[in-house]
Amino acid sequence: MKAVLLDFYGTVVHEAYELLDHIAEVFQRAGAQVTAQEVGDQWWQNFSRECDLACGKSFRLQKELYASVLEKLQQKFGVRVEAPALIKEIVEFSVSSKPFEDSLRFIEECPIPCYILSNIDTAELVTMIGKIGIAPKDFYTSEMARAYKPDPEIFLKGLSYFGLNAADVVYAGDSLRNDYWGARGAGIKSVWLNRLAQPVPQGVVALPDLYSLLAKLSDL
Repeated sequence: MKAVLLDFYGTVVHEAYELLDHIAEVFQRAGAQVTAQEVGDQWWQNFSRECDLACGKSFRLQKELYASVLEKLQQKFGVRVEAPALIKEIVEFSVSSKPFEDSLRFIEECPIPCYILSNIDTAELVTMIGKIGIAPKDFYTSEMARAYKPDPEIFLKGLSYFGLNAADVVYAGDSLRNDYWGARGAGIKSVWLNRLAQPVPQGVVALPDLYSLLAKLSDL
């Protein structure tokens, strides 16, 4: 094993789950009769779909995808919100996410280089790396690949950019779909960070946090 590739949100730093509560409040103030759960479910369904469609010449930055998702939510719930202002707030929420302590320890103590490969706009990742004070060997983003996980293209382009081979790395992330199966679809060994203690599908390699991966590196 020569390197560890890491997802970012939900893996190195916390997902901004409170962001979905805020989006729900905005829609509720606009008159939508919806719960935060309904808004959250619709947000993730539509955002995942937009990411799947955004590749190659059709690629768009995440902040551009936010506009499409918000438009679909407005149509779904029958209200209008101030989308540009809300998009600005979404970005501000994202760059205020706090790091997981176990992830900071892992990156500091890992005996092999750590790289970040994530669905994120490049400028946002650069800002976050500076804010939380980590020093990955390098990083590769969906913006650089012009593709989003779980598309194998972002993983394969990332490996080429890092000068690594699939057989020499392990990928760790909190999304079963985007990270675990996405990496495996590109021929990369992967582990699922099951931080929320969800049921683990048969055969899936799962860990409760990133620091737990240290003891497993020699076995992968």
